[in-house]
Amino acid sequence: MLKSRPVYVLMRVVLYALVLLILFLYLFPLVWQFSTSLKPLDDVFRGMNIIPSKPMWENYRTAWSNFNVGRYLLNTVIVASVVTLGQVICCSMAGYGFARLRFPGRDAIFYLYLGTMMIPSTVTLIPAYIIVLELGLVDSIKGLVLPFVFGNALGTFLIRQYLLSIPSDLEDAAKIDGAGYFTIWTRIMLPISKPAMATTAVMTLVSQWNSLVWPLIVIQSDRWKVLTVGLADFRLYRNIQWNTMMAGVVIATLPMIIILFLAQRFFIQGIQFSGMSK
Repeated sequence: MLKSRPVYVLMRVVLYALVLLILFLYLFPLVWQFSTSLKPLDDVFRGMNIIPSKPMWENYRTAWSNFNVGRYLLNTVIVASVVTLGQVICCSMAGYGFARLRFPGRDAIFYLYLGTMMIPSTVTLIPAYIIVLELGLVDSIKGLVLPFVFGNALGTFLIRQYLLSIPSDLEDAAKIDGAGYFTIWTRIMLPISKPAMATTAVMTLVSQWNSLVWPLIVIQSDRWKVLTVGLADFRLYRNIQWNTMMAGVVIATLPMIIILFLAQRFFIQGIQFSGMSK
């Protein structure tokens, strides 16, 4: 035991050093991004100074007002919130149906639905755009929201797996008391499946917040541009103001960091328990 202790301590030191190295590799771009957002334009490419010589908080005010980052942020919040709410509701309903209801072909339909996860999004991009175009929803918030608001296979899978781990006694007791399927879903299954729903909500919110290709295709005017498209427009200026652009990127990144930090407990629980049952 005494001989193995130095080896154990050495392994722990190596492990901690490896974790710190990985953490540094992940966090350094964020630190550099924040540092650049506070630098004068002339200092952006001058050396590797992380600490700005003269912090310029005016870059954030310029990005917010002059480059419409405030408007883009509001559009992103509206689109991401509506899509997230719709997906959580639809995925929870579908997950409840596939997990607790019995009907002919249930498992076959579920596996067929699950198979849509294997289809790349680029394959359905043109058909989805044609549908939105025929409905007259191009360059509108409805065109941004409609293709994504009715759930997805991954969210349905997570909630279904979580509900399969719940004993059927609660459901049987509710049926004895005269509760229908809708009552069981709203009053029993929804409160119990909060971790899986929170996981679905966070994954959907992050996906919609970072979405670029679909908003870039559907939206042409400035009215409904989201953050990703608005920040991409910085490249259209003859002299790109990198410090102001990084200020806009920090504004776009900060809400997601806060949400992930606050929801990490539910996120971990949802991932953990969603894989316990088949």
